[in-house]
Amino acid sequence: MSFDPRSDADAYLASNKVIPLFHDLGTKLLYSKPSDPNAFLKSTLEEIQESKNRGVKSSFFTEKDVLTMYKMFDPTGRGSVSREQYGEALKSMGVDEPTVEVGEGRVGKEDFEKNFKIELDNLSLT
Repeated sequence: MSFDPRSDADAYLASNKVIPLFHDLGTKLLYSKPSDPNAFLKSTLEEIQESKNRGVKSSFFTEKDVLTMYKMFDPTGRGSVSREQYGEALKSMGVDEPTVEVGEGRVGKEDFEKNFKIELDNLSLT
């Protein structure tokens, strides 16, 4: 049995959510464009740790963002989006591998919002 350092590193990165952490920090940094990036990153890491300690899910995206995303994919107000549109909306928010199954046919606004929240919570670092 040989030791593969790459496999060990991949396991470490996955178990500690390092890649999603860097992605989240980078997104917040570019969105906020703080004058002192180091202080901003330190503060953000402290907020993530506090959320984790309180057992609160943290996400960069708000409910308003989810609603805005829904409206972008349903601009005519039909009340539902196709499964393909739903998948594209998830991808645009960073969800590459959805965990919530949606039924056949179209996805209604209520299911879109509910499932989207679950998917974003699954990406949460806390």
